[in-house]
Amino acid sequence: MPSVEVWNNATSDSSFTLSVSIIDASGNIVATASGSGSVSGNNGVTLWTPSSPLLMPAAHLWHVATGVTPYLYTFSTSLSVGGNVVDFQNVTFGVRATYWDAATGFYLNGRSFKILGNANHQDFPAVGVAVPDHLQWHRVAMQKNYGSNGWRTAHNPPTPALLDATDELGFVVWDENHRNGQRDQIPYLVKRDRNHPSVVIWSICNEVLCNSGSTQDAKDIVNLIHSLDPYSGRPVSANQNGYIGPNTPLDVQGFDYATTDYDQWHKNAPNIPSISSETSSAVSDRGEYKNDASGGHVSGYDNVYPGWGQSAEQAWGGISESGAQGILTRPFISGGWTWTGWDYRGEPTPYAWPDKNSHFGIMDLCGFDKDRTWWYRAWFPTVNEPKTAEVVLHTFPHWNWAEGSKVDIWSFSNADSVELFVNGVSQGKKQMIQYSHVEWDQVPFVSGSYYTVAYGTNGNSIATKIVNTTGAQVSLRASIRAGVGSQLYTGCQDFGLVMVEVIDANGLVVPDASDSVTITVSGLSTSWVEGSHNGDPAGGENNKSPTHAAYHGLMLGVIGAGDTPGTITVTASAPGLTSSSVQMPVADGSSLRTKWCKNLPRW
Repeated sequence: MPSVEVWNNATSDSSFTLSVSIIDASGNIVATASGSGSVSGNNGVTLWTPSSPLLMPAAHLWHVATGVTPYLYTFSTSLSVGGNVVDFQNVTFGVRATYWDAATGFYLNGRSFKILGNANHQDFPAVGVAVPDHLQWHRVAMQKNYGSNGWRTAHNPPTPALLDATDELGFVVWDENHRNGQRDQIPYLVKRDRNHPSVVIWSICNEVLCNSGSTQDAKDIVNLIHSLDPYSGRPVSANQNGYIGPNTPLDVQGFDYATTDYDQWHKNAPNIPSISSETSSAVSDRGEYKNDASGGHVSGYDNVYPGWGQSAEQAWGGISESGAQGILTRPFISGGWTWTGWDYRGEPTPYAWPDKNSHFGIMDLCGFDKDRTWWYRAWFPTVNEPKTAEVVLHTFPHWNWAEGSKVDIWSFSNADSVELFVNGVSQGKKQMIQYSHVEWDQVPFVSGSYYTVAYGTNGNSIATKIVNTTGAQVSLRASIRAGVGSQLYTGCQDFGLVMVEVIDANGLVVPDASDSVTITVSGLSTSWVEGSHNGDPAGGENNKSPTHAAYHGLMLGVIGAGDTPGTITVTASAPGLTSSSVQMPVADGSSLRTKWCKNLPRW
């Protein structure tokens, strides 16, 4: 049963007429209702509901599944006073069913569904926390690429554009209030976000932000949220181990790290659903293969984590379980949220200066893959939809080392076994343990190449990964990053992304390249370079500068579309290297009310 809040800012009472309709994704009206009411003056408010439910027989379901477009409807409302339309609003929503079982986890539309999520602060190179709407879609899509299906908004209500993106792309959301005890903030959060089908769970607080001094505060907020969201059946949780147990004030227990305690916690409260509300906190940097405290870098192997955390394969897979029980090995755990999906500024654990941002991200600050990203690419898709999961084989590190070096080589793969060859000579085949990796220690470096072969359960080769020694850098290669800039719009505060690779004569990215790259724009006088970054947590260059050193052969330019239709030419150049250009078309978006334009004022 839908409901509409009607506000009256005038001083006198007013009568009104409401017309509502539900419109499907093809623009067809599938249900309508109308009625009248009255509302008192001086900021009076009334809740209007139709006299009978709006029926949607054979409704299309909003779902999160490979190859399925999440189906969205529009609820259109028109408010008339004295026969004149004085306000209207269109709100998208989805039809879906959720269920939380204490023994078997979370269900979406009747199917068991493990939440494979990440927590994220709002942050992006060159723009900081003022992330443009287009980049919210990008940030969700990049996480979906490696098999994630969930976003925890840490630790505050998200921008509306993020929820529009998760609705459209098919991502479930843990929607988090900032602080326990903030009763005045809850109505704004819940009323604003309750129509989003991607929101499947509310959170009242995180860790120290839960310490209001009273568990009763938590109980009061849980009850308040239920009163504001009476139809959806969404549970309320928190990232707070102090609330775990049979007397929890929460609908779903949030387990904050401490993977080895899962079984005992479940035994203590077997009838209360559970989720890993925050996990892992593994740290790594792209292209780094040793810890360097003075330089501010952490090894890219997934074996570094703080005392409270675990590697990805421990936290999620429990690798052999005995101690680290693992989210994916326990059906009563509904899923989890890795800390974090993206690197972000601040909290540079385990170091301090010269680091400026965290090392926690599955991806770096630019969204470039770390090696650890590939653990998630290998295993996350096998959890909910194993029949459609593609074979993944990622072997690292690079093969540019000093003569006489000995190198640890790792493979992340969902294959049955993996064999390593160095310059054509086998170094042995190794069995892949589920949710883990294989490694060959102290392999002597010999310039040339190495490759790995992945095998299926029948012993057949199913994938190969080749890693070559590169030559010296000779040129740059610019490209539009993940499609963000393949079509830009005026009037939308739109931004494009350009990835720049430093490559050798054979087109291979040079893994130790740190050339100073400058981004320039031409073609449209109103477009500009907002800034640049390279993903280096210890880099000291200005994010707003168009010039940035490459970090392990990569950098990112952030381009403002401006307010003139036409074509932007973006050029990357570096001393002594051949430059490269890419074009970004800009169309008139002044009349658009879709995608990343709909939440924005006109320029």
